[in-house]
Amino acid sequence: SVPHIIHIYRILHTITMASTTTPAAPLRQPLLSSTPPPPHRHDQNLTGGDMYVTARNSRNLQWSDIIVAPYPLRLTGFVMLPIVIVLISISAYATNAYVANLQWKGKPPCRKSPGAFAILNSKASPSLTAIIWSGVSKGEKLLHDAWLYRLDRPMNSRWIRIPHDDLASHHHLSMPQPRTKSSIATFGDSFAVMFGGDPNLQPPLEGVFFDDTWIITERKDKLVKTFHWYQVNTTVKPKKRRAHAATITRDAKNRSVASYWLYGGRNESGGVFRDVWQLPLELDDEDNILIDANSSIINANWRCVYGCNDTAVAGWELIDVWKWWKDRDEPIPRKGHSLTSSSSKNAPAAAFILAFGRLNNWMYMNDIWQFVPAADGDSGGTWQLISALDFLPNKTSDLNGHPMPRDHHAAFRNDDTLYFFGGRGGLNQSHDLYGPLGDLWKFNLTTSNWKCGNESTAGPAARWLPGADKYGNGRFVVFGGESYDEKKLNDLWEFDMESSTWQLRSS
Repeated sequence: SVPHIIHIYRILHTITMASTTTPAAPLRQPLLSSTPPPPHRHDQNLTGGDMYVTARNSRNLQWSDIIVAPYPLRLTGFVMLPIVIVLISISAYATNAYVANLQWKGKPPCRKSPGAFAILNSKASPSLTAIIWSGVSKGEKLLHDAWLYRLDRPMNSRWIRIPHDDLASHHHLSMPQPRTKSSIATFGDSFAVMFGGDPNLQPPLEGVFFDDTWIITERKDKLVKTFHWYQVNTTVKPKKRRAHAATITRDAKNRSVASYWLYGGRNESGGVFRDVWQLPLELDDEDNILIDANSSIINANWRCVYGCNDTAVAGWELIDVWKWWKDRDEPIPRKGHSLTSSSSKNAPAAAFILAFGRLNNWMYMNDIWQFVPAADGDSGGTWQLISALDFLPNKTSDLNGHPMPRDHHAAFRNDDTLYFFGGRGGLNQSHDLYGPLGDLWKFNLTTSNWKCGNESTAGPAARWLPGADKYGNGRFVVFGGESYDEKKLNDLWEFDMESSTWQLRSS
């Protein structure tokens, strides 16, 4: 133990120091104190160069307790001291390695709403990797951890926890603060962009939501599988919010530019946003984000495209949703919705597709819209309704073959088909009766037809607020979330859109 090691070190240090300062004594003549030791102490004549110790308790040794003969004890002290130092160093290293081995192995804690979940590919050592960062664990505790899971190595796949510094910028060690209900979107498998979120979870909420933008991508200065964060520096940016949604699309005219689109969410006072924001990002020839090799900051400019001058819809219950639905050619403001990239075949000019979400505790939605920005690149744009809202359904027959209204689900697009999994929803306009869903729905953008599930294998348990991302040609991954009775999860599932099969990758 550490106390014993320190104790041994002090004894040897004392011996060494004394042996270098005490005058030599005659051979076979121990250096005894002038006053004989008390009866309970032992004394004996020691051979030349040995030591006479008067020790009541070795744990309370004093300088006066040790009387030193000249040699070879001095040599022994000099030899033993570096040996003990080496042993202590080896012990400390082995202990640290053992603790680190226990800490980095295993699986990530159960959680809902990861601050970031993205599937990225390392160009240095090609490997598709799911990255999980932050989120809310049991007891509504906000986590500050990061994990990797390799998807393309099924026989050797395992979770690997990443030390915080490995995700920090290698120049300024910048890192986002832990959070939940942020918006995260990936561009191919090259990089992911995150905006905003909630770091607090508990009232008071004033002044605590985030309005920062971060990009996570592969580290550029090492030929190892390492990712880290870069902060985006911009003077204009969206207001602080959580429960918003985002997606990334490539510019139809300039292939070297990708745009991160953001819509909706709620502010700290409960108001719900209806604004649309765009963040153009420059790409290199390999579709990676352009980053200055000597900086951890990316300079980019947010621009508001729609609803720029309007404040958030104040007071969750004050909006006349029926009047809004009838009189406005735009979605009801919402949070907990999803954005996916637009269909290139049917709407090449569209920026993104919006689906589902909720306005307040009784107004959940199941409609789908697409947003088409102004053709000249100026602010403005139009909303186009793709699938109509079932307004306040009370029973299954009111849904007209559509999915149940929901929020905080997973959504993906593959060719002309939209996929929706899970979320929190229900009927009867009662938030207290709503719960996690485990159904999978498909919407065909060409025929405008809905189809429920028909998976050929058993799938994940019902959940809402999972981490989710798409990769490759027609596969998406779902991680964690919250199920019934506020039970947090940490299983990882993969869905093959071509075969309509689920595969459990990590239980």
